[in-house]
Amino acid sequence: MMAALRRQVEEPGEAFESPPESAAAHLEAIAKGINDVDTLIQGLLSKVPPSKPWQRQLLVQLADADRHVEILRLAIYLEHSDSEIREAADQLRHTLQAAHAQIAGGRADGGTKATMQVATHLARLVCALLAG
Repeated sequence: MMAALRRQVEEPGEAFESPPESAAAHLEAIAKGINDVDTLIQGLLSKVPPSKPWQRQLLVQLADADRHVEILRLAIYLEHSDSEIREAADQLRHTLQAAHAQIAGGRADGGTKATMQVATHLARLVCALLAG
């Protein structure tokens, strides 16, 4: 679907037909979800101090999630197959779920727990939007 929309914009000589509102809204929701997840990850990476073992482990997992965001963005930009894009989103979701599960019962402060919960929820939402 994304590749077809990009081809419509990039191929000269063809009249551009704007996508239906639902398709445009769908693509916008995917892009916004990815950007929001990235913003949350970057915020946590900059705010969590590496002073305690659980914080250092969380920072490693967040760095891994940051890498998965970049892989997902590149897969979309380079127009990889839909299955590769969904796999990249699933890897991001899995990484965030693991990090969230680890800190949910631990000593993390409420703000960190809430931020991880929102990031995990958004990653699930992006996966669902890419699947449908």
